[in-house]
This record gives sequence, structure tokens and C-alpha cells, in this order.
Amino acid sequence: MAGGAEDTPGSQTGSEYPLAVPRPTLPGVSPRLITVFLVLASLFFGLTVTDRIITIAGGFSSILLIVFLAWLLSFLVAQAADAIHRRSGIGRGKAIAIVYVAVVILVALLIFDIVQVGAHDAADILGRSNEVTTRIHGLLVGAQKSLGLNRSVIDLAATFDQGQQELFTTISASLNEEVQAIAGTTLSVLGNLLVIIVLSLYAVVDVDVILGALSRVVPNRYSAELSLVEQTVGRAFGGFLRTQVILMTVQVVLTILVGLVFGLPYLFLTTVVVAIAMVIPFFGPPLALLPPLLVAVAFRPEVAIPVVVILLVVQTLLVNVIQPRLMKESAGLHPILVLLALLVGAQVAGLWGALFGIPFVAVLNLLARYAVNRRAVDEVEGINLEDAVAEVRAADPDIPLDEAVAIAAEQAEAITASQGETLGPESPA
Repeated sequence: MAGGAEDTPGSQTGSEYPLAVPRPTLPGVSPRLITVFLVLASLFFGLTVTDRIITIAGGFSSILLIVFLAWLLSFLVAQAADAIHRRSGIGRGKAIAIVYVAVVILVALLIFDIVQVGAHDAADILGRSNEVTTRIHGLLVGAQKSLGLNRSVIDLAATFDQGQQELFTTISASLNEEVQAIAGTTLSVLGNLLVIIVLSLYAVVDVDVILGALSRVVPNRYSAELSLVEQTVGRAFGGFLRTQVILMTVQVVLTILVGLVFGLPYLFLTTVVVAIAMVIPFFGPPLALLPPLLVAVAFRPEVAIPVVVILLVVQTLLVNVIQPRLMKESAGLHPILVLLALLVGAQVAGLWGALFGIPFVAVLNLLARYAVNRRAVDEVEGINLEDAVAEVRAADPDIPLDEAVAIAAEQAEAITASQGETLGPESPA
């Protein structure tokens, strides 16, 4: 066409089509950043869901605690009843009845003694509070003079007087306000104790029915793992409880001997408080030192120094030598795991978590080691797990499954090592 440019096919003119706007280009995102984002988002979502579940379960915490304590009591009763059944030959039902009668009698005697003797000692201590505070005041004045501390900088006696006055005022006010609550709490505790005893009785009597129902729920291919869980729970909790009983017995005997030798008053009340403190793992032994030390300082200051020295020396041996060895042998836990279990349990479930966090971690530790050992055997050619376990149990029929698998894992490692030596680099010509 004359006087103008000829339109080529596919061309666009401003009068026929709008101007094309180029699409903005986004900066490229690294796949690693996307992966990290997805992992963090999934972790946050999982923690949020877990927090909600824990919050919902917290509403049933009292019921779960009663069920757990009932199971724990039934576990202890079953252990004692089986021991009586094996040694005496009497029927298991009669053995269970003997153990429960003994438990009820011991609890009744303990409550009676605490109410009679312990309450009398506590009332006597409160009545002699002025004498006690005067003694401690004099000791602090002498200590300040001996240390050469200036009273203008710190006055130990005045600080103690102010603190104990505020403490007694607070205790009196709290007792006056909480008398009815204490009575109601006591009745609730007694009622829960009765429920725990009844539930544990049903659990001990119908243990075969309960385990049979549980085995029917779990598929048959996991029957070995179910048996392992049952044995692991029994070993972990049994070992933990035996360790606590041994430590408590040692500390109670030590307190009684020191009290008798040095003539410490209020020995029954002191021993009860020491026994209760020793129930707490790890932190219980240091707390158990305080009652006899305070009694010695308050009522027998002339023997306070030897009492302190003896208790500290024995306590050091108990905590640093006996306790770690017992925990490792009975529960299979390293002292570091014991401390971590205690801290995590206290953070998650408070006092009850601190008390029973250790056996829970012991169960998880045993199951984790079983899984690792089983995988180590499965990854080695030339050894079959079932055959290896059967061979180990043929030599020792009473060996637990996890220990048999551990021995099989050692055999697998030996085979791997021998294959590595066989396939090693050829020696130079």
C-alpha cells in the first residue's frame, strides 16, 4: 500500500490491540529454603496440636493419676504375691490376700503413728518455737562474731528474726483459713486411696483377662514386641522402685542411728519426713539431710558438727557411688539420663513427673536399644534374627528378649568385622 508500511502477519497495531504489558519476574526461591519452611511449619503445627492434646488430657489428670497409682500398686502387689507363691507354695489368690492385708495394716499403723506420735511431736516443736528461735539466734550471733562480719553490712540474727516472724505469721494465717480445706482434702485423699486399692485389686485378680484382651487388640505379628513391652515395663518400674526402697532404707537407718547415738529428739517425726523426702529421685537425698540437721542445730547444738559431718559423708557416698550404680544396674540408665528424665518429667507433669519420669525414660531407653540392636542384626547378611535369638535362649532360657537381641547384635558386628578383614585391601606384590 502506497504511503504507508505494509502490515506483516502477526503484527499488532496500537489501534487494533492493547499494548502488551510484560509479566514481572519473581526472584528465584531456593528449594532448601522451601524445605526448611515446610519443616518449621510442620513442627509448629505438631507442637500446637500436642499442646492442645495435653491441655485436654489435663482435665482428666486426676482420673489418670488414680488409674496410674492403682496400676503401680497392683504391680507391687503382684510382684510380692508371686514371690510368696513361689517360695511358700500357697495359692496365688491366698498370696494376694496376704499382701493386701499386710498393705492395709501397714498403712493403718503408719497413719495412726503419724497422727498420734507425729502430731504430738509437731505440737511440741511449735510449743518450743521460742526456745528454738532463741538458740538459732544465739548461734547466728556467735557465727557473725567469729566471721568478723559488720552488722551494718549484714545482720544475720536480725535477718533470721524477721524471716521467722514472717514465716510463722504466714503459716498461722494459712492454717486459720485452710482448716476446712485441709479437712476436705484429707477426706478426698482417703477416698482416692480406697478407690486405688479397689482398682488395684481388680487389676491383680484379672491380670490374665486384661493382658489377653490387650493381646487380641495387637496384631499377632507384633506379639513378641508386646511381650517385650510388658517385660520392659516390669523391669524398669521394678528396678526403679527397688532402687528407691534401698536408698530410702539406707537413709532412714542412718537417721535412726545418728539420732540414737547423739540423742536427737523427735526421732519418729524426723524419720517420717526423711522417708518422704527420699521418695523424690535425685533431689530427695539432699532434702532428707535437712530434718536431722535442723533438729540437731535447734535442740542439740553441742553435737551439731559431728552430726553434720557424718550425714554429709554418708550422703556423698550414697549420691555419688551407690545411687548411680543402682540406677544403672536396675533401670539401665546413665546418670545423665536420670537427671534429664527428672528435669523433663518435672517440667511436663510437676511432682508426679519428677517421681515417675525416670522409669518412663528407662522403658523408652530399653525399647530404643532393642530397635537399634534388631536393625543391626537385620542389616547383616548371613545371620537370621529369629535363629540367633533361639540359639541364645537355648543356652539361657530365662534371658529377656532384649538381651538376647543385644547378644545377636554383637554376633552380627563380629560377622561384619570378619567380612571386612576378608575383603580388605590386597597386600602389594
